Parts: sequence; structure tokens; C-alpha cells
Amino acid sequence: MRILLLSNKSPWPPKDGGSSATLGLIKGLSESGAEITVLAINTSRHHTSIEDIADMPGSKVDLHLVSLNTGFRPVKLVLNLLFSSKPFNIYRFYSRKVSNKLLEILRNQYDVIQIEGLAMTTYLGEIEKVHGTKIVFRPHNVENKIWYDLSSETGNVFYRLYFRKIASRLEKYEKAIINRFDAVVPITRTDHNWFKEAGLTSPSKIIPSGIFNIHSEAVSPDNLSVFFIGALDWLPNIYGLKWLVTKVWPLIAAEETGATLHIAGRNCSKLTARHFSADRIIFHGEVESSASFIRKYSVMVVPLFSGSGLRIKIIEGMSLGRSIVATPVAAEGIICDSGKDLFIASEPGEFAGRVLTLLKDKKLRHDTGRNAIENVIKNYNILAEARSLLKFYSKQT
Repeated sequence: MRILLLSNKSPWPPKDGGSSATLGLIKGLSESGAEITVLAINTSRHHTSIEDIADMPGSKVDLHLVSLNTGFRPVKLVLNLLFSSKPFNIYRFYSRKVSNKLLEILRNQYDVIQIEGLAMTTYLGEIEKVHGTKIVFRPHNVENKIWYDLSSETGNVFYRLYFRKIASRLEKYEKAIINRFDAVVPITRTDHNWFKEAGLTSPSKIIPSGIFNIHSEAVSPDNLSVFFIGALDWLPNIYGLKWLVTKVWPLIAAEETGATLHIAGRNCSKLTARHFSADRIIFHGEVESSASFIRKYSVMVVPLFSGSGLRIKIIEGMSLGRSIVATPVAAEGIICDSGKDLFIASEPGEFAGRVLTLLKDKKLRHDTGRNAIENVIKNYNILAEARSLLKFYSKQT
């Protein structure tokens, strides 16, 4: 099967949840025998060079990158807010240069054109001109939900109003396009339910993000360390970390004087980094390997209060046998038993209590890590999901 996959960022290197989710599926599809062509926008924030990619999965993947500045330019943002009804989050990814490259690639024949995430649906008009090829949408999340949640989370009145405006436009957009696809493959049941309630009638199938190489041993370091890893230019992560550092960490640090908090992430601003200056907080910045970073520390924390889709970093942490404490929003969409595979807590005292219990009990960390690995093997093996997706596509074509 020949598949053209469109992405708003290069899947290589997989340094955030979106690129990891895309790359995992590319590897799974390629390993399952599909021939994959990838057209990705090479943004300034996720810029890469094809020559620097060392783990391209063989000759079955053909990668095309088109450089584009997708940053939030203040003038364009204000003009869009005042004189357009289109969501700027989508509009900023449109470029005639990308469109021309897409039209050039579409001269070839494909069985499926798969759109990764909402941003690349801005090229739906060009894609729909290709007759006889199935167009599939793989939403990584429900975008409007993230922005509605952010509007409730921020204390800034201007931000609250602006976030709600973005959310409202995105909601209208997502509902308007949902049935323009031949099939939709969300990554969580929660997102699938939203699209169904929004009027989805096209064929659909839940295909979770997952892990390609799953480890078999749950080895927890014998240290009193807590850690977070995630993109630090993404507002939900920034807001969640502020809550962790100001409301939760002081409770942990006061009771366990030997505990340390380790934070890693890319594109951290100086303003955000100031929040990591408290006692026994170590900020590592961008790390070379997320897996290597995760293996060094004991308890993973995922403090999110706005979001949608699936947190692939949680799945990665589970696959490496880590004990995890997450907020309900962070764990949403993940198939798990709280207290067995990971721990879910929403209030500062409860969250801190879960972390402290895990820090003090190595056997509990080991047992939870072992359960987490078994969960990922059962529910998040991307090779199995890729083969299931190909069977689904075969029925559609």
C-alpha cells in the first residue's frame, strides 16, 4: 500500500509528543510493508536536515521537507483576529511553497493520503482535487478543547478572552471539516466520542499512538528523584509546571529533604526558566535522548490541566517501567488502572502524597513499573496498531 503522509513538522527528530506519534506510526507502517511518502513543514522551531537523520527506516520512506516560518507574527495575528474568521493556528501553516510541493508530489499515485493533525487540513482544498485516492484524517487531539481549557486556566483576562476566541473558531472549523474525509482515525476514545457528537458519519477507527521498541524490565533507580520532560514552548506544559513548582514541590521538599526535581524540555524561555530556581530543582534544558533522561530518575510527574489526545511521553515513561503521577487531564485517553499502572491525582496535597509514597517505597515503584510495561505491551504496541490500520485502509479502498 502506498501512503502519502502530511505533517506540520518533521517527524525526525521525535522531540515532542506530536512528532513522536507521527514517527512511531511511520515506522510501524513501514515495518508492516507499506511504502510511505512524507511531506512535512520544516519549521524554525523543529528544523532538521535530511542529511542529519540517522534512523530513516529503509527505502520504504521518502521524506520531503519544505522550510516555512510558522511563528506567531504579531501583525498577522492581530490582522487575523480583527479581519478574519479563520483560526490563526491553522492559517499560519498555509504557504504557496508548500502547496506547490504538495501538488508536485500528488502527480504520483497513492492509495491513501493521511493528514497528521489539524494544521495540515489547511491543504484540504488541494488534496480534494485528487480523484480516486482516499483522504484520511488522523487528529492527534481535539484542538478546541485545549484552548477552552487554557482559557479557564489562565488568570490574565486578556488571555482568557483571546483563548476563548481561538477555541470558538477552532470548534467551528473542526466541526465543519470532519465529514470531508473518507475516514477518520483518532488516537483516543475520548476524542473519537467528541467527533461522533460533532456529527462524524465517515468510517472511523481508534488507532492509539504507541511505542515501537518496548522494554521488558522495570528497573527503578535507587534515588529520591522526581522528573518532568516535555516541550516547554507549549502553554499547557508551562502552566502545569508552574502549578507543580509552586503548589506541589514545596510539600514534597518539606517532607523529603533528600528529594530532587529534574526538569527537561526544549525551547524554554527565560521567563519560564525563572520558575525553576527553587531549592533542589535542576533544570536540564533540552536533552539528547528522552529515554536516557527517563532512565536516570525514579518518579515521573505529568501536571496538565488542559489538553486532549494522548500524552505519548506518559506511554514512553510506562514503557521504560517508570512510576508516574499524573493529573486527570494528563491521563485522559490512556487505558490504565489508577494505583496499578500509574497514579492519578488532581489536588496539590494528593499529588504530593502520591509522589512521596512512591519515593519511599522502592517495591511499589518496581511493581507499578512492571504493570506499566505490561500495559504498553498490551495496548500501545505501534507495530500492532499499524497493521490494524492497514487492514482498515484495505477495507476502505
